[in-house]
Amino acid sequence: MAFGFKSEDELQEYLEKLGTEYKFSCFKENNSEGCHLLGDYLEAVKKDFVSAIKVFKSNCDDNKHGKSCFKYANFTYLGKGCEINKRTSFDYYKKACDLNYMEGCLHSGVILTAPDKNPKDGCTVVELDYPAGLKYLEKACSGGNPTACYFASSICITGAEGVSQDKAKAAKLSQTACDGGNIYACMNLSRMYTKGDGVELDQTKANMFKEKAREIRDDMRKKAPIGLQQGS
Repeated sequence: MAFGFKSEDELQEYLEKLGTEYKFSCFKENNSEGCHLLGDYLEAVKKDFVSAIKVFKSNCDDNKHGKSCFKYANFTYLGKGCEINKRTSFDYYKKACDLNYMEGCLHSGVILTAPDKNPKDGCTVVELDYPAGLKYLEKACSGGNPTACYFASSICITGAEGVSQDKAKAAKLSQTACDGGNIYACMNLSRMYTKGDGVELDQTKANMFKEKAREIRDDMRKKAPIGLQQGS
């Protein structure tokens, strides 16, 4: 048995005790982290999505727990334990961001800057707002999310409605994203330095970022399942 359990019964007994501990922490001690762990437990162990979403929503609304706001947003976006409601998802991604949970900022930014591929799927579609979306992405970037840095840089490279093209800013955001391991940002930087586009032409730096992208790619291949490695 995994984790040192001698039998399935022993594992189940451990999981039941774990659930009891989380319930006590949440309902008796009103511990927000305990409530979030209870929600995760109900989702992952009990597969009780209806109960899990209730815990996440309550922990977000009552205890201001950003990660629970994010999980509730995910559930309503996917229709997990509830009906799909993308407007509600967006509202709770914003709540998560306001509580400084950076994944919430990333998702808020993406929703505001990327057209919904399934506009009829769910309730009221959120209108695009590139300036607001960029602010969310930049907040997530500042909070250490390289994917957000990359998305923000992409908007600055081309410009968008309400957002002026700013390739110098794009280069700085791409640098942060590349340093954080985003391969596409490294590739963009290599092209920018090759052409002197938004930065001073510098073939040495262009080669450096190209090599960085190659290193990230090779590392991703090493971590990929064996079957996927063969096709790379």
